Order: sequence, then structure tokens, then C-alpha cells
Amino acid sequence: MMDVGEGMVGRGLPGLVLGALLVLLFGTSLAATVLDYALCRGLDKDGLPLDRTDKFSTEDKAVIFWVFLEGVKKGDECRFEFLPPEGSPVESSLVLESDEAYVGVRGELPLGSRTIPSGKWVARFYAAQDKLVETSFTLVESSIVGSTSKEEAVKRTVSLLQEFGYTVLDVGFSDEDNQAYIRMEMASRALDQALWNQLGVGFDALKRVFPEAAWLVVQLVMEKEYVLSFQVKAYDFDIWRRGYLSSDEFWKKRVLRYVYNIRRHEEIQDVRGFYSEKFGVVF
Repeated sequence: MMDVGEGMVGRGLPGLVLGALLVLLFGTSLAATVLDYALCRGLDKDGLPLDRTDKFSTEDKAVIFWVFLEGVKKGDECRFEFLPPEGSPVESSLVLESDEAYVGVRGELPLGSRTIPSGKWVARFYAAQDKLVETSFTLVESSIVGSTSKEEAVKRTVSLLQEFGYTVLDVGFSDEDNQAYIRMEMASRALDQALWNQLGVGFDALKRVFPEAAWLVVQLVMEKEYVLSFQVKAYDFDIWRRGYLSSDEFWKKRVLRYVYNIRRHEEIQDVRGFYSEKFGVVF
């Protein structure tokens, strides 16, 4: 029996014809490789996720589906699909304008509309008709912006944060410092994505309820012994959320950190040493 490969080469089929046969066998194109992906509330100035999460509220502006690809070609189509608990899916797509060794692409599910149902959603990413990513997220319904008073807005904020798994101890505003603050139990014992998500949601909540505040402070109570405070100018937080700051610059240069020992009733002066001892990192 003749070997198919040897027979084809022996007859001198042109490379163009051989390429056409490969297209028929394997499809129109080989899909790009996914190196990373995330669901997040936005991207920073470097095009990287501000925070990675699988839980959003209808108070958020959008669900961003970010995918980092390797080896894409001009003309490749990328398609994002958001499937609600019930009803029609929401789709967005883009066609790449040039060859790229590495590129980040995004799809967006706009929020804030009454037609967007809460519950469990599925998100899918396709490249060249191939489904490369499927993930899911939860959308929690909330109406803090529609509150008739600050007191009602605070209550709805506490309720929303409970839906996210956070225990809120106090929320308030200091006229003297023109500063809004929220105190919660620390949801993660590590400096991981869960902690950054908690801080981001806390800042978001304060900015929403107290838009007039010049400063925002999120305090996390750790093991009923320490209070970890994270303070930032409302302006800096706003431009970070809008993508004009990198996450690295925001967390390291714009957010001020303080630590208070509850049992000893004293502020810890060596903050860097505290984080090094408790978390094993220089922060």
C-alpha cells in the first residue's frame, strides 16, 4: 500500500495545494493561544485587569472579559458571549487589524440596565470560531444609587457587601477630615487577590455613597488584634478605576497604609516590618 505522504510529495504537489489540503483538514486557521484571562471591573492604563473577580453587582458599570493571546494574525476574529440565567445572550466581537505576538482583547457586558438579569452567568470567548475559554460569574442585584437618604444608602451598601461575603462593622463620614470610611472583617489572611478585591469593593462603596468625600479609607480588622488601614485620595481612586493609573502605581504609590494594634491601643510605626513579619512580603 502506498504511503499517502510519500505519494503526495513524490508527485510534486505545489506547497499552495498542500496548504489548501491542510486547511480542509484542520479548519480555516489555527486559533491563537490563550496565555491568561480574567473577569474584572476594568483595565488599567497598561491594559491589565484592575481586579479579578467572579462576582459583580448591578451597581458596577460593566463586566469586562479580558483575554491575553499569543500568536494572532491580521483579520482574526475574536468573539465574546455572555449568557444570562435566562433570555438571549449578549455578544461583542472585534477583528484584529495586525499581526501580534502578544495582545490583550476585551469584551464588555454593560450593566446598570433593568433588562440585565441578576444570577449566574456564563462567559465564553471564541477565536476563529473555536471556543477557547468558558467561565462563569454571579451578578447581584442592588439599588444603592436609588436610595432616598444617606442612611438608606449605607444600609443597602452593608447588605450588598454581605452578599459578597464581607462582614461590615462600621460605615461613616468625618466632616472634619472630609473623609469617608468603612471597617470590615478581613476576608483573607493573605495578601492575595481576594484581599485586593475586598479593598476595591470597599473603595467603590464609599465613592458611591459619599461622592463628596476627598479621602476614602478602608479598614480591615485582622484576628481581632490589628486594624489594617488603606487610605487614598478619592481623585486617585477615581482615575485608577477609569484606567489612567497602573494597578502597580496605584497600590504602591497612591494608597497610604497604617496599622493599629487594638489590644495595645497603639499605632505600629514600622508598617513595612509588620507586613514582612505577618505576610512574608515587603509592602
